[in-house]
Amino acid sequence: MHAVLPSRPDILKPPAQVVIALYLRLLREARGMHQEKAADFLGVSVSTISRWERAEPPIKHPDDLRRLLRLYGVKNPHRSFLVQSLPPWRRDRVETGSARRALHDHWADPAETEATARHIAVMRSASEVIEYCMRPPAGLRTQAYEQLILAPGICAVPDVPVLTFPTWVHKVDWARGQRRTVILDEVVLTQGGAHAAVVAPQLRHLAALVDQEDPAGGGLMVRILPLSEVLFVNTVGPVAEVTLLGQRMVASVGLFPSYETGSGTARSVSAGLREALDKAWSRKETQARLLSAAEAMERKAFS
Repeated sequence: MHAVLPSRPDILKPPAQVVIALYLRLLREARGMHQEKAADFLGVSVSTISRWERAEPPIKHPDDLRRLLRLYGVKNPHRSFLVQSLPPWRRDRVETGSARRALHDHWADPAETEATARHIAVMRSASEVIEYCMRPPAGLRTQAYEQLILAPGICAVPDVPVLTFPTWVHKVDWARGQRRTVILDEVVLTQGGAHAAVVAPQLRHLAALVDQEDPAGGGLMVRILPLSEVLFVNTVGPVAEVTLLGQRMVASVGLFPSYETGSGTARSVSAGLREALDKAWSRKETQARLLSAAEAMERKAFS
């Protein structure tokens, strides 16, 4: 249960800055608005709007963010929360405490469905994702399996846009060329036995995805972490490292989404994910285990 900490980058963007930047672009695009209109409304250049949407640099004046959010239809209390979350334009990083965390390294986003929608957008918009999951995540499911796990009483926090979510997130597609590594806990091979007729095709679908992987790397990679390995990531639970707007962040959803970068905690989680990938079964073994589990589920479904 030991993960070696990677070195810390010299330049870090606070997670709130990165997520808000993405949010601004997606809100504007969902309204069919060009950057020129936003720039004219604020009295700034188009290049300034473009840089804000890339989190380069952060928005200097909170009132600019407040007015921009109002233009995009964001109402209070969500608007005020985001303005209060805006990191200072200039900051010094001083790590403190057992988490070795500096101010603004961590951002919790408790803004109800809007926060969950932002997390969905982060996962879909990231250029690279490595995630540890206890069940097949969004984008890797059959329709029947997704309906099953999104049912009330099974899913507390949806990870796909549902009818009650804001309209803008329904327009967010998966990033083209996203490099995505999914580490599934071995429990996926046996859980859901009461719904074996639904789970069996899901396991075969995962096996097909493994078969379609590009041997040269890139795109999607699915691996299974055996239960015999007790690693740091097992103590953390479902978690992901995402690369968004050039910044690596740790993203997780507990009671609400949270993001972290730069801190000792973030570095430990990132190292733990890579340790888990190293200990996971090979492509060939992962595919064989998925097919074997699918056959077992099929026997159970028709027994």
